[in-house]
Amino acid sequence: MPPQLDLEVVREQVESLVRPGRMPSGAGGWLRIGKDRAHNPVLMKATTDSVAATVDRVLLSVNQEGGRLSALDWPEAVQLPGASALGAAGSPELAEQAGSAIGGQLRAVGLTWNLAPVCDLATVGNPAVSGRAFSDQPAVAAPLAAAFVRGLQRAGVAGTAKHFPGLGGAASDPHLQTPVLDRLLPGALVPFEAAVEAGVASVMVGSHIVRDLDTVPALASARIVGLLRDRIGFEGVIVSENLSIPAVCNPLGGLATAALAAVTAGVDMVMLDSEISRGHRGNVPETGARKRPAVVDALVDAVLGGRLDPAQVVRSAARITAMEEQFGLAPRAGLPAWSQANEAAAQAAEAIAAAAVRVPCGGHLLPLDLHGRTVALLRVPDAGERKADSARHAPDLLPSLLGEHLPVGSVPCGGPIPADAGAVVVYGYDTGRGPDGVSSAAACATERAGRGVPVVQVALGDADELTGSRADVLIAAWSPHRATAAAVASLLTGRTSAPMPPTEGSRL
Repeated sequence: MPPQLDLEVVREQVESLVRPGRMPSGAGGWLRIGKDRAHNPVLMKATTDSVAATVDRVLLSVNQEGGRLSALDWPEAVQLPGASALGAAGSPELAEQAGSAIGGQLRAVGLTWNLAPVCDLATVGNPAVSGRAFSDQPAVAAPLAAAFVRGLQRAGVAGTAKHFPGLGGAASDPHLQTPVLDRLLPGALVPFEAAVEAGVASVMVGSHIVRDLDTVPALASARIVGLLRDRIGFEGVIVSENLSIPAVCNPLGGLATAALAAVTAGVDMVMLDSEISRGHRGNVPETGARKRPAVVDALVDAVLGGRLDPAQVVRSAARITAMEEQFGLAPRAGLPAWSQANEAAAQAAEAIAAAAVRVPCGGHLLPLDLHGRTVALLRVPDAGERKADSARHAPDLLPSLLGEHLPVGSVPCGGPIPADAGAVVVYGYDTGRGPDGVSSAAACATERAGRGVPVVQVALGDADELTGSRADVLIAAWSPHRATAAAVASLLTGRTSAPMPPTEGSRL
């Protein structure tokens, strides 16, 4: 060991670079909270209170994007429509309200670092960011990303712009394999620049390869990290994509090797997992979090062996400390009441849903005119192919909400339509696509169209589900959660009017 380096100091600095974070000396383990341990707001706050009592300025990370990806998917928690809905609404004011509402919910239970928003550009058939991106247009996405960051951080929660330098155009899911892009989409950096200008606390670098920038994954590319620091001027914390995912770490030689490659490239913090788990598999599932000590040892050995610049570790640790001081939860910190935060989220969700739901075809047929007959509801099952998707577990609320105002009857997928049906509503969330690119929901709606009864198709997820459909009415709803289902029911029953056709630059 070089004489100028103190092993204990080096280890302490390196510890701060690896997430999930370590519990203080004597407490044992690392900071990770599973859904079985904190399965409602009361238990989550009690858990974070206990952590805050032992850790100065604790900063716990969570994925709470809204829409498709929400770690706090408790039944009592209001879920907001996601970025794609905000893109359809096209309102920075609503995006800021969304960020503020999500931030209020998180802070109310002691969580002050959100791994959101997604700043990638949307592209058709992109399994990584489908439904999670604001828009395919940089000029639309940028002000929404900036507004979301302002709202989130005004609520006292650090934001994270991801996945730099942009996953738009990816044809594969990074949870399954490394996406490879020949080049970035035009304007791909613009939403990230807007988020940085808005003061975003951290930026997550992705695991994809962009060939015209480098031949290695972005998180291991000094050139791409340099682009973020030098061209965009970001001075905050740069964090890696989740290295515990085999498709992320294996191309770089495994977890510890990938962590070293990322830090060597200039990444400040390597993420082995968020502190708050998304799944329900237990307190510490079999992820990279269990291998945290080996990752710390590898980074310490690299510093002591001269393969990692100790000055770089010091700079990264200082950036992380600054973020913790700004957003970390102090012992006995005053937090907003969960009931008030959840009510603010409900108001935001309703406003976003009302502004986002679109009728690209057949609006003149709404509201439904049943002539005393029933609505046949046909729910097309989800394919469940996407890895990062908590919304697929949302309850099916459309039948009960629609049934409050119209006579309804559920029809099994593939079953005959009742003779007394005055309309057919085919709906689904993520129904998968056939070889022709048409979703199962669109195929189902098309099969039932043209038989003398109006057919409505409702896409509760991506609007791409409507592509190729020959239904008489097409409704893009963007979200399966309560506020959106209520907005759709209001549209079908005439309690709200059909929105005007979308403006140029929107996703429909």
